[in-house]
Amino acid sequence: MPVSSALLVPQHLRAIIRSGIRPVREFSHTIQILGQRGADPLVAFLPCEGRRGAALLRCFNMADALKARNWRTITLAPSLTLNQRRRLLRIAKPDLVVMQGSRHFLNRPDYYPDHRILYDLDDADFHLPHLTRPVRAAMPKVSAVISGSEYIANWCQAHGAAQARVVWTGMPVSDRISIPHHDRRPVIAWAQSRPMTYTREAAWVRDVVLAIARQRPGVVLRLFDRQSGDTSEFANSFRAKGVSVEWVKAKPFSDYLTDFDDVSLGFAPLSADTPFSRGKSFGKILSYLDRRVPVFASGTGEPTRFFTSQTGVCSNDPDVWCREALRLLGDVEARQSMADAAYAAFKQQLSSDAVARSMDIELRRFLSMDCARVGATL
Repeated sequence: MPVSSALLVPQHLRAIIRSGIRPVREFSHTIQILGQRGADPLVAFLPCEGRRGAALLRCFNMADALKARNWRTITLAPSLTLNQRRRLLRIAKPDLVVMQGSRHFLNRPDYYPDHRILYDLDDADFHLPHLTRPVRAAMPKVSAVISGSEYIANWCQAHGAAQARVVWTGMPVSDRISIPHHDRRPVIAWAQSRPMTYTREAAWVRDVVLAIARQRPGVVLRLFDRQSGDTSEFANSFRAKGVSVEWVKAKPFSDYLTDFDDVSLGFAPLSADTPFSRGKSFGKILSYLDRRVPVFASGTGEPTRFFTSQTGVCSNDPDVWCREALRLLGDVEARQSMADAAYAAFKQQLSSDAVARSMDIELRRFLSMDCARVGATL
């Protein structure tokens, strides 16, 4: 098996390399800050990790998209030390700091007492044992929370946040050509990261797919995020007469979208019995929408606020999923129509540009409120 290049470098050498790169990154950030002098307000992003996952979508992409809306932006590399962060923020003097949750050990409001912190939270991290304490501690110390779902916003306000506003997660519209549904196979995708850890959702997908296969043999279930060390036992649990299973290896996001080009239906179940799942909003649904894959989502949470009967299927009834899946698999024109309608809604409401429009409104609202407070104290 191929060995990761990172594993070939001893740990102490990796630490030396990182320490050598940090000054270069700080210098690069300093040049960027000094080159952005101007009258437009400045927002600094503190992502929880590098350019992947929610950090890519809610920090790096958002920083780029906001520039078109008369914001100056800077996104600090997560590898920077606390002293480097503080120095850069002193130089930048941002009007607002968007801190992406507490998954990064330096994303703690107490560390930046001189700055107005907006706490960005897209997952229900407060349900994760190792993050419950830092997320709770942050609530009364931040100016406001920007959340990915109403469930998270309600929790934050109940635990001390002065205010919480919902801004959905979006993604850039790709320039890949969409394959017509006439040319797609009967592939059903369940695009869940580490799907074996979502036991209730896995049981739901297994039951629905097997029910579909009994009436329409030949369907293919495509699972995602297979990593080194994963055994075939999980994938085998979905295999049955009339069902084939593909388990796609984890890959960079730049290559990830290709796995949806031939997909006919995309499943996105969320179990209300799993606390962490309650906070999820769109996640992998964005990839379905971009590649014009009709979406089957649970009948609770943010998807119900986005989808209509013309753009998707939202239900907590497995019989509804089975019936609608069979209908769409058997009616290519209806499937294409739903996919096209959902794609149009995606561009209007969940593209990076659309979400940046919402973020711009919220950031300026927070900024005007802070300015009003300052004026009242003069």
